[in-house]
Amino acid sequence: MAAASPNSEDGKLAYIEKRILETHGVKYDSTFIPIRFKNSEIYTVHVKPEEDLVSPEPIVLIQGFGAGVAWWCANLQPLARNHTVYAFDLLGFGRSSRPSFSSDASVAELQMVESIEDWRKAVGIEKMTIVAHSFGAYLASSYALEHPTRVRHLVLVEPWGFAEKVEPTEKQIKPYDWMMFLGGLISYFNPLASVRLLGPYAPSIMRKIRPDLLTRYPSKNSDDIYKYIYLTNSSEPTGESAFMAMSIPSGWAKRPMIRRFNGIDPTVDVTFVYGSKSFVEPGPAFDIQSQRNGYVDIQMIRCGGHHVYADEAAEFNKVVLEVIDGNRCNDTDSSDTYCA
Repeated sequence: MAAASPNSEDGKLAYIEKRILETHGVKYDSTFIPIRFKNSEIYTVHVKPEEDLVSPEPIVLIQGFGAGVAWWCANLQPLARNHTVYAFDLLGFGRSSRPSFSSDASVAELQMVESIEDWRKAVGIEKMTIVAHSFGAYLASSYALEHPTRVRHLVLVEPWGFAEKVEPTEKQIKPYDWMMFLGGLISYFNPLASVRLLGPYAPSIMRKIRPDLLTRYPSKNSDDIYKYIYLTNSSEPTGESAFMAMSIPSGWAKRPMIRRFNGIDPTVDVTFVYGSKSFVEPGPAFDIQSQRNGYVDIQMIRCGGHHVYADEAAEFNKVVLEVIDGNRCNDTDSSDTYCA
């Protein structure tokens, strides 16, 4: 891909991304990796290891819904201590191409999975450890089902789409008929449509609604993270449409991963990571741990929310490196830090 014009949306996004990553001391190269699917490209960041003793398998970071590589700003350099680290924008998101996906859940899922496999081949990775967050963790699990020989360790951070839908009782439904109607109406729109609707006003409004992001993602310019969120989600929302194809209006997965996860080859090690203050229930992870033949570890990081990799970055990086390098006990309580 030719270099983006500084005044184009991608040019502005590239500039803000660079500022965020440099604020966190990330020394990286970036490129667009061509893949077969509709002649698309996957935007990729590469961080070289800091030490001479390097693990043979790289760490590959896969972000969640509506996110981009800069969300890993506090993790990229620390995880590259003795590992080569890659992070990429999922196809249909961020700076990657925006091809259209199937409206069929299973087909859309496979299209995204095979885009990851094409990326792996193009980069030349033989085997990798995948660290994936939320929707990215769902796709990483699906990838491991399809291509188990390419995955050494699957680190699933606050995974989306694992649990079966819990149906509300009649008593719970009746008082909220208007909410059900509104939810049905909203379901016709892509989840981040409001960001695009607000246009250039989106960053300032997000700053008022989510001032906490300033502390999670500091940068040389305090508005950078808000502009980054807007610019990564202002283009054609094909990734969002794929997500909608894979989910139902209330946010549950059409094809819950809990039904399929134990089909992953038992030679693939699995670690689940949760924040103790997150809304994501770890129940499916404990079910998988009790049923799966292969290695399954569960780590709970105190004080962390859904974005635990940013909320408690130092502890998260420590946990991930220890579980990958085999130096951590199977312990669901990973920190003695007091959490208010």
